Amino acid sequence: MRRIWQDRFVEESNLTFNIGMLRKALGDDAAKPTFIETVPRRGYRFIAEVRRAAEADAETRRRGDTERKISLPTDSSSAFLPVAASPRPRVSASGGAVVALADWHKENRSEAAEQISPTAATLESLEQNAAPKSIPAKLNGESNPAPEYRLPLAAFALAVLLIGAIGFGYYFSAGKPAGAGGTKSIAVLPLKPINAAHRDEIYEIGIADSLIHRLSSMKGFVVRPLSATRRYADIEQDALLAGREQRVDYVLASNYQLAGGKIRITTQLFNVAGMHIEKTYKSEMDAGDLFKMQDAIAGEVENLLLAHFTTTSNSRAAVRGTTSEEAYRLYQQGRYQLEKLDYANTKRAIELFDQALLLDPNYAKAWADKARSHCFLSKVGGGSPDVEYAIAKPAIERAFALDANLAEAHTVLATIKTDYDWDFGEGEKHFLRAIEIDPNSDFSHRWYAYVLAGQGRVEEAIERIKIAIDLNPNYVLDQIIYGRILYFGRRYDDAVTQLQRAIEMDSTRPFAYYLLWRSYHMKGDYPRAYESFIRFQQIIGTKDEVLKSYETTYTKNGWQGVLLRHLEVLKANAASGSDAYEAAVLSAILGQREQSFRYLDDAVKNRSAAIPNMFSDPSLDALRDDPRFIELVKRAGLK
Repeated sequence: MRRIWQDRFVEESNLTFNIGMLRKALGDDAAKPTFIETVPRRGYRFIAEVRRAAEADAETRRRGDTERKISLPTDSSSAFLPVAASPRPRVSASGGAVVALADWHKENRSEAAEQISPTAATLESLEQNAAPKSIPAKLNGESNPAPEYRLPLAAFALAVLLIGAIGFGYYFSAGKPAGAGGTKSIAVLPLKPINAAHRDEIYEIGIADSLIHRLSSMKGFVVRPLSATRRYADIEQDALLAGREQRVDYVLASNYQLAGGKIRITTQLFNVAGMHIEKTYKSEMDAGDLFKMQDAIAGEVENLLLAHFTTTSNSRAAVRGTTSEEAYRLYQQGRYQLEKLDYANTKRAIELFDQALLLDPNYAKAWADKARSHCFLSKVGGGSPDVEYAIAKPAIERAFALDANLAEAHTVLATIKTDYDWDFGEGEKHFLRAIEIDPNSDFSHRWYAYVLAGQGRVEEAIERIKIAIDLNPNYVLDQIIYGRILYFGRRYDDAVTQLQRAIEMDSTRPFAYYLLWRSYHMKGDYPRAYESFIRFQQIIGTKDEVLKSYETTYTKNGWQGVLLRHLEVLKANAASGSDAYEAAVLSAILGQREQSFRYLDDAVKNRSAAIPNMFSDPSLDALRDDPRFIELVKRAGLK
């Protein structure tokens, strides 16, 4: 580095960052590279096929100019769309690649600006080296290089300069990240080992967890929760890229090394907008007592940051709720599984929480998340609500007996009160108490927003879900819930736009497609409603013969016929509980009023988790003037 970058301020992370930018520009994938391959512990190499520019240009001309144009969506108004989900150009390794890349940057500057941001040193070097000062008169034995060499070189220079100019200009024109307006935002990344062969999650996640807890008490700062930053545990993760995705002002990235009973930590504070390292902290301490060591490191880093930013702190010590290192490890693993929010991973999370509780029966957080897991299972194909909540209620009572000031416990109890007991007044008290204890809990804001939408308090729900999104910008469930709130607010165009954004982030979430087909239906866009409905059915694993029956029915009888066929499928499966609510919705959409009331009555009797939707669900609007609907609403405690 000294030989190549003399008289320049360059960190090793600059290389990783710029390789990441090149991959984004080329649409490359580090896991399955087409252009740039990572050679572990050595560097990078270009692996795409390389051909003479004259041959490549001739092939490009044969294909026709149309293949050199890359069409991308022009709507860049994705208020909550993370950088990682932005569209990228796909280019071949032929001579047309740089031309296509230049065209893409010319036509899509606003989207490119969201993704590309080289360092000042890189910009200067690009300006100096964008094009050769002269082209050799003889190349590979040819005496007179033809003009075709100049076009790719000029296009490459243009592409490089566009990348640089767009990225450089972004920081002077783009909006400020979350935390603007006097409050700064920071993301703490999981620690990385110096030696990849000796990784231990209890250090990587545990120390990050302690830092997040400690820094959350710093005045004037918003700290991303562990659920937002845990995804950046990859050893090759670039801190500045993580900061851009999380839309923060600062990133705290650390590495660690275990040797001789000691742990050595090097922590760097990255300024995301300035793209530089503001401070580097180093510490070494005994690794014997894990929790004591984590608290000591967190306290030391907090003091250094307090001095750096000249601010103060409430100095909250970490409250883990256990003295067992193994129980803590199991609990963290369970949280990771639970946050995936699907049936299989939730079942695994319960197993891990149970193991932690065997080691420490007084672990309040493990009891709270065990209760949370069973509540979630009642919604995603676990046991009936009666079965799951019969487990969840004693678990949350145990959590409260151990720690009445645990924010997670208040949020879980609030969901039990609203989703199962239908006591919305009491549930709201616990939501507000959870947020009072921990204002930075995206979990609390998320489910409070969910409940508010069901109560018809759409504007309040939007306010809450935006807070959750600000706290955890890349959590796709928040994006989907925002779409649900817009749907409940009868803002169907906005709901469609938001749900499509969520699908761009993660196209495997069935709930997004379910809400999307409902929104398209309410708009009267039946072809797109059908497409979204089929995609939903595919993701949830509907049998091929049933999918085929939907396709045949759509061809013969259109969208209305598909809805009738779907209702038949639900009836054949003895719809009850949540399925009964879905059958009631379909019956209402199809104008089968009496049948809809029969299914709604069954859903109320079985305490369906979907009943709290009844008060605001647009699909039931045709029933609202009926006294029977008003009576059902009262039975469910919804008004």
